[in-house]
Amino acid sequence: MKSEPLRYSFYFKSELHPEEIRWRWKDESDHEANKHKTFKPKISDLKILSEVPKELRTEIRRELYNDIVECEG
Repeated sequence: MKSEPLRYSFYFKSELHPEEIRWRWKDESDHEANKHKTFKPKISDLKILSEVPKELRTEIRRELYNDIVECEG
């Protein structure tokens, strides 16, 4: 995992992976995600920082995205 500042990352408890997943917004969407209430995230805006099996990475991003959208709605 690339060493990135903790202040820019979040943690998510996945049902697909036993350890907490560290993630952040991609650089292109970071400002909007943190400053604008009308920001509509896309799955491609999410960057998984934790080491997870390659075959689970897409499913975990989808799970995280659904969790974010569900909480916002």
